[in-house]
Amino acid sequence: MISVLGAIFSVIGAGLAVMIVQFLMEMLKISHIPATLALPLVGHLYHPGAPMVMKFLSVMRRRHGKIFAFWPGNSPMIVVMEPKCVRQILTDTKTFIKGADYSNKFALVFGEGLVTSNGDKHRGDRGCLSKFFVRGAIEKYMDFMVQETQLMIQETMVPANGKEIDLQEFFHMLALRVFGYFAAGHDYSKDPEAKWINHCVSNGSNIIGEHIVLGLPVWGFIPRIKSLKADVAKMHQHVEKLIQAREKQRSEAKPDWVEPEDPLKGMLDAKMSRKEMYEQFTTLLSAGHDTTAFFGCYMAYLLASHPEVQQKVKDEVKEVLGDRTDIKPEDAKKMTYTANVMKEVLRLYTVIPFVNRTTVKDVNLRENNMKIPSGTTCLVPLCLMNRDPDVWEDPNEFRPERFEGLGISDNSAKHGYLPFGYGSRTCIGNTLALIEGNIMFALLMQKLTFKKVEDFKPKITAGISLVSSNGIRVRVELD
Repeated sequence: MISVLGAIFSVIGAGLAVMIVQFLMEMLKISHIPATLALPLVGHLYHPGAPMVMKFLSVMRRRHGKIFAFWPGNSPMIVVMEPKCVRQILTDTKTFIKGADYSNKFALVFGEGLVTSNGDKHRGDRGCLSKFFVRGAIEKYMDFMVQETQLMIQETMVPANGKEIDLQEFFHMLALRVFGYFAAGHDYSKDPEAKWINHCVSNGSNIIGEHIVLGLPVWGFIPRIKSLKADVAKMHQHVEKLIQAREKQRSEAKPDWVEPEDPLKGMLDAKMSRKEMYEQFTTLLSAGHDTTAFFGCYMAYLLASHPEVQQKVKDEVKEVLGDRTDIKPEDAKKMTYTANVMKEVLRLYTVIPFVNRTTVKDVNLRENNMKIPSGTTCLVPLCLMNRDPDVWEDPNEFRPERFEGLGISDNSAKHGYLPFGYGSRTCIGNTLALIEGNIMFALLMQKLTFKKVEDFKPKITAGISLVSSNGIRVRVELD
C-alpha cells in the first residue's frame, strides 16, 4: 500500500515538475513583455480580482500599458489593445490564426463553422455564404422583420404596459424568429424548441467564454461540458429537421415554387456534408441571434437610463416614418441619429467582448517592434478598447453624438472601434444586425417608452457574448 502511494505521489510530483519547467520556459520567452507577477500553475488566478477578467485586465492596462502578459493559469496570453497592433493581428491571418481555443473549445459547439475554421476551409465557406449577408439580400427580408417585430410587441410589450419586465426573452425570441426565417425559411413562432434554443445558446456562450478566458480545460467528464455536448447533439438533430424540410420542398416542388435565397440553400447547393451543415448552421444560428438579442437588450436599457436620448430617437422616427410602419431601405438610411445611438451602444456594450489569435511563427508588432514568440496566444479585448480613455473622451458616458461623422468603417477602426472585428474575419452578420436593430427600435419607439428601474444594474459577464447574469430590466409604458 505504501509503495502504491509512493508511486502515485512520484507521478504527481513529476507532473508538477514538468508544468513548473513549462511555466518558467514560457516566462523566459515573454520576459520582455510587461506583466504583473505570475505564479506557476495558477498564473494570475491567485489574485482575488482575476476571475472578473475584464475588470482585472482594465487594472493591468492602467499599470502596464496597452500590451502586457496575462496568465490565466500556466500559459500566458499577450493582451493587445493598441489599435494599430490589433489591426495587424486581425488582418495577417497567415501569421495570427485561430488557435487551440477555437479548435478545442469553440469547436465543442461550432465544429468547423465560420467562427472556428482557418485557411482554405474558412475562405471557401465564407465565399459560399457571404452573398446572403450583403445589404441587398438582407433588405429583401425587411418586411418580414417589420411583421415579426409588430407581432412580438403585441404579444409581449402590450400586456406588459406599466410593468417591470426582463427584456431578454423579448429580444431573444424576436432575433431567433428573424434569423430562423432569414437563414432557413423556418417559422420559430410555432416551434416548441424555440425557448430551449435561446437557453441553450446563451448557456453555451457563457460556458465556453469562461473556459477560454480563464484557461479552464474542457474535459468530457466535467458535468457542465458533458451537458453542453448533449445540447450540441440535440441542436444537430434540430438542424437535421430544417434540412429535411427543405429537401422535401425540393423533391415535391411544383413548377411555380421558388426556393428562398438563403444560407440553407447555399449549403445544399454547395453539397456540404451533413456534418458541415450541422456545424455551419449551429454557428450561424448561435452567432446570428444571441448577439443581436443582447445588443437589443443593452440599447433598451441605455434608452431607459437616458430619456433625453430616447426622446431624440422617437422624434427622428416620427419625422422619417410619421405613422407608417412599412419601413423601407431609404427610411433606415435617414435615421442617422438612431444609427449613432446603435454605434454608441456597441461601444459601451461590445457584444463580442474579446477575440484571440495564436502566432504560427515569431513576429514583431510593427507599431512598437515588440516580439511575439511563435505559439503565443494574443487576446484582443474589444470591449476595453472601446472604452479607452486615450481615445474616447469620458469613455464610460453614453454620448451618441460622438459618432457624428464617424462611421463603422476604416475611419473609426483607426480609433480602435471594432464592434464587429476587423479584416477578412469581420463578423459576416454585421449588416444584418444593424438593419434588424434599426427596424426593431423604430417600431418600438413608435409604440412605447422604456423607463428605468431604480436600483437595477446589469451584472455583466463575458462569455462568447457579453451577457447579463441578472437580466435586463426596464419598465414599459405604451404611448
